[in-house]
Amino acid sequence: MFARKSIGSSISIGNMAVKSYNKLKNSIRDWLLRKLPSCRHAVEKMSQSMDSKLTMRESIDLKLHLWICAWCQRYMEQLNTIREAARVKSTESPDLQTTPTPALSNEARERIRRKLASEN
Repeated sequence: MFARKSIGSSISIGNMAVKSYNKLKNSIRDWLLRKLPSCRHAVEKMSQSMDSKLTMRESIDLKLHLWICAWCQRYMEQLNTIREAARVKSTESPDLQTTPTPALSNEARERIRRKLASEN
């Protein structure tokens, strides 16, 4: 007939497979962390990527780093959120050139002059 497996043995084989997978995954992650640029370098590249296009190599290195580093992933998400908020805000903000700004009172101007004069 058919050989029967006990439930306990199939669970332990499953646990061993999960442990082996996790060990391999962590080994690959550790190896990549040693080979890829540091988080500090990745942060510089993230900032550069906001201003200009990265080279193919820089882009691949950054994407690999973001793939394995949760801290840098979070930082990149925050940068994108800030960038998007600034973009939305800039479309709603009135033009500062045409919007009158409140003037300082004469009393405030005099206090500033006295403070600057006392520092010199």
